[in-house]
Amino acid sequence: MNIALPEHIRRFVEQEVESGRFEDEQQVIVTALEWMADDHRTDPDVLAELIAEPLAQVERGETTPWSDDLMDRLSQEAERNAGLGHQVPDDIKY
Repeated sequence: MNIALPEHIRRFVEQEVESGRFEDEQQVIVTALEWMADDHRTDPDVLAELIAEPLAQVERGETTPWSDDLMDRLSQEAERNAGLGHQVPDDIKY
């Protein structure tokens, strides 16, 4: 199957691959479509329930700014967990 993507979507897909979050363009597209196919993610009531606590944490100031240092720490933690035999989700790269 070949599809033509609008320029802004094509750039987004390329950026996702370049960031290292995905191995290739196909993985970006497949992941996006899997999320769409997952009904509970598109149900507004379920979405509201899923984001209620994170939003409350933000309102309480319980956040950690995203930084290169944080990314390094998360990657190191993923490596340690993998080394201990814990399953590391495919979407976490180290």
